[in-house]
Amino acid sequence: MKYAKRQNRPMLLLLLLSLHFLAVVMLFFTGMFFVPAYAHFFGTTKEVDGYQIIFQPYPASPITGTNSTLNFSVLASDGNNIYNVYTSVVIADKQTGNPIHQEPYRLYEISDITTRYVFDTPGSYVVTVQTRIPGDAKYASQPLVASFDVSAFPPGIPLDELLLYYVTPAAAVIAGIAVYLHSRNKI
Repeated sequence: MKYAKRQNRPMLLLLLLSLHFLAVVMLFFTGMFFVPAYAHFFGTTKEVDGYQIIFQPYPASPITGTNSTLNFSVLASDGNNIYNVYTSVVIADKQTGNPIHQEPYRLYEISDITTRYVFDTPGSYVVTVQTRIPGDAKYASQPLVASFDVSAFPPGIPLDELLLYYVTPAAAVIAGIAVYLHSRNKI
């Protein structure tokens, strides 16, 4: 009986190592693709006259025909929100420069701006945020303008979904079959 337990030890070790490896891979990919929520948006940052303008679309690469969220954060030089700003968002075709969508100026209590848009066709676009800042001598009358490039892609399986929902379970099943066959001395 002791001999049988010693024979199973390498198999148990192999099983535990493969499960540990699988857990590390899943932890790595979940941490890489799921962005935690913070007080401000984190993404592409531009600085204009001491103001930081941050742009983060969700999903990171918008998919045509689906609802995309465009997040902006206009921050003062100290990194804090600005209160009671008037903001407009313009989306234009990058090749022609023609605007395809424009939201009128709207009052936002804080300078974290979120708008939704459905991109109809794949391609490159320029998203421009225009913000009027009360109390600023320059940007109270004329808007603070920052433009960001964004590309919309046709629908398909995103890489994070492919890895998380298909590759990882398939690898686990293959590892399980290999362990089973090895325990039966078939491989």
